[in-house]
Formats: sequence, C-alpha cells, structure tokens
Amino acid sequence: MRRAFGVAVAGLVGLAGASAAVSAVSDTKAFGTTGPGFSITLKDANGQPVTKLDAGEVEIEVDDLSEEHNFHLIGPGVDVRTAIETTGKQTFRVSLVDGRYTFQCDPHAAVMKGAFQVGNAPPPPPPPTTTPKPAAAPSAPVGARLALTVGPTARISLSTLGGKRVSLLRPGAYTFVVRDRSKSHNAHVRGAGAKKSTGVGFVGTATWRVVLRNGTLVVQCDKHRTTMRTTVRVA
Repeated sequence: MRRAFGVAVAGLVGLAGASAAVSAVSDTKAFGTTGPGFSITLKDANGQPVTKLDAGEVEIEVDDLSEEHNFHLIGPGVDVRTAIETTGKQTFRVSLVDGRYTFQCDPHAAVMKGAFQVGNAPPPPPPPTTTPKPAAAPSAPVGARLALTVGPTARISLSTLGGKRVSLLRPGAYTFVVRDRSKSHNAHVRGAGAKKSTGVGFVGTATWRVVLRNGTLVVQCDKHRTTMRTTVRVA
C-alpha cells in the first residue's frame, strides 16, 4: 500500500549538480532514489550521478521505492528524510552552502550511502609534522686516541682514554693505544678499512694509526673470537 510520508525539513540546504557540469543555481534540480534493492542514488536531469553542486537553492525529488529503506540527506544546515515504512515521491527544496553533503538509507547506512561536494572543497590538511631524531653522537671525535685493551682475563674492549666504551665513530683517522696483557690472547681489529693485530704471544703496548671508513669495525681475540669480541659502528 502506498502512503504519503511526512517531511522534516530543518534549515534546509540542498543538492544538485552533475558529474560533468554544474547546473545554474537558480533552477537546479536533482533526483534521488532509494530501493527497491540495496541501492540509493542522486542524479541530475541528465541521469548522471551528482558529485558537485554550486551553493544555492536546489530542488530534490526523491522516489522511495521500498518500505524497507528511506532517503536521508545530511549536510551543513540540512537534515531531511523520507519515512522508512512508506513509498512514493517526495520533493524537498533546500539551500546549499559550501561543504560536504551525504545521503543514505538510515537502516542500511553502511552499504547504502553517497556524498557530494558543494562549492569549493577545503584544502586538504597539511601532513603531520615529524621531528627528526637527532643524529647519535659519536663515542669520540675524529682524531681521538682510543684504548684497545685485551686480557689479562678473557676480556677485550675498545674505549676512550677516559674509560667510555666506544660504540660509534665517524669515518676518519684515530690512534689506537693497544694494551695486550696476556700471552693467551691477542688484539685484532678488522673491517671498516682497518686490519691490524698483535701476536698471541705478545705482551705489552703498541700504538696503531687506523683510518676508518663507513662500516662495522670488529675488535676480537683471534683464539677466542666467539667470546672475546666487540663491534663498533662507523658512520
């Protein structure tokens, strides 16, 4: 049974417009349908989907084809709808302002919905700003003297002369002061442009000038390379 349905027009703001060209504001008309299946549309007089309209007065003729659906138009200053349990045609005259408008079937808004723009779209929000992380500070400046110590226990280390462990260096030349304290171990640096070592039987002090390049510097005892080993990033 077809019944007339009431209209709730609150401070109306309306639609119209075509996908190719926008009609004149004074005589714009759009045509909405909802149902009979899970379909809801808003088209211009040429049958093209409405995607953009000029601001101003618009007449919208809605053909409600199902007692399970309704047509609900929402946007700046506009909130009009047909009743869910009625069918038939209903005409709304609304005034549109710049902004985004949506239309939907209220019981099935997740799948029966559409939207169009009135006037100029607002500029997109600026991308979120991210503060770059400060570059990690090197353990010692280029040209520094560093202490490479091995023994007398099963331990090998590379540190500043003040005792700070070295984990990051910039490429460049350094002076390694080698302190080999055990006949059971040796000191060997390799990688990142370096290749120097003491002998396993050597005990004493040696001084190396080492020029490092980008990469990973390995500091180890050759006899115990799996347990007496440390690395330094050079970047």
